[in-house]
Amino acid sequence: MPLNAQTLKGAVPTIPPGYEVGRPRRDELTALAAIEIAAAAIFPPEDLSAAARAEADPLSFFDEAFSAGRLWVARALDPPAPIGFAAAVVLGGCAHLQEMDVLPDHGRQGLGRALVFEVARWARSSGFSFLTLTTFRHLRWNAPFYAGLGFREISVHELNAALRAVLANEVAEGLDPSKRVAMRLDLDA
Repeated sequence: MPLNAQTLKGAVPTIPPGYEVGRPRRDELTALAAIEIAAAAIFPPEDLSAAARAEADPLSFFDEAFSAGRLWVARALDPPAPIGFAAAVVLGGCAHLQEMDVLPDHGRQGLGRALVFEVARWARSSGFSFLTLTTFRHLRWNAPFYAGLGFREISVHELNAALRAVLANEVAEGLDPSKRVAMRLDLDA
C-alpha cells in the first residue's frame, strides 16, 4: 500500500515479530555506520566503488539527526541491537530522506518500509507537503521499492536547486548520473 496522507494517519506498517522501529537511544548511534557499510556491500561494484562501499556517514551526522529528532532505528529484540536506520534532513526547505539502510540479513521483512513510514510521518507532522530522496533507478531495492511506497520520479524540470546540488555531488563522487534519480512522495494528497 502506498504511503499518503490517509495511510500516514493510520497504524504503522506491520513489523515482524522480534523487531521494533522507533527512535534510537544515544548509545546506539555508534552502531549505525557499520549498518550503512554492511548495507552498501550488496551494491554491484559498477554502481558503487569499493571505496564508496567502505565509507559511512560520520558520527556527527547521526548525532545531529538524533538531536533534531530526524533519526529512527529498526532494532532486533533478541539480542537488542539496531539493525537498520533512516535519517532525514531539511534540504532547501524540504524534507529529504538522506539515508536508509537495513542489514542485509534482516532485509525483505518490511523494516525498510516501516522506517520510511516513520520519516514520512515526521515530514507530514512537521508541515512538509512532500518528502524527497535520491537513489539508484535500476536496482529493485532502490527506485522500484520507493515507487511501490508512492514515490514518483522528479523530472529534471521539477528539480529544485538543493536536489540539483545533491545529484551533482553524487556525480562528483563517482556515481553514474544515468543511474541516479530524485524521487518525491506527496504527503498532503
